[in-house]
Amino acid sequence: MTITVFLILLSAFSAVSSLVTEGVKNLFAGSASISYNVVALVSALIIGTGGTAVYYQFYALPFTVSHILYMVLMGLASGLVSMTSYDKVKQTIMQLIRCQQTEGGRHG
Repeated sequence: MTITVFLILLSAFSAVSSLVTEGVKNLFAGSASISYNVVALVSALIIGTGGTAVYYQFYALPFTVSHILYMVLMGLASGLVSMTSYDKVKQTIMQLIRCQQTEGGRHG
């Protein structure tokens, strides 16, 4: 697997993991007993590992110990990226909106 393929797969898997995590958050919005970081990690592990396995199957790559390790590492990497990306982007957008409202109130 080249660096380019790794980054493309990582981007795709983290985007899908973020969407799945947000779907689960919306589905269980009233439940306070669910740790969303754990949900994000589990969904990312499943999506990253499964997606990498599908990639290996499509390109007829053997399932060696190294490839299985890469699959697990891809799951962990997509979990890390998906957990930091969506929440941070959402937080930044909300801060910009609040900043605009504050600035608009001062000049208006």
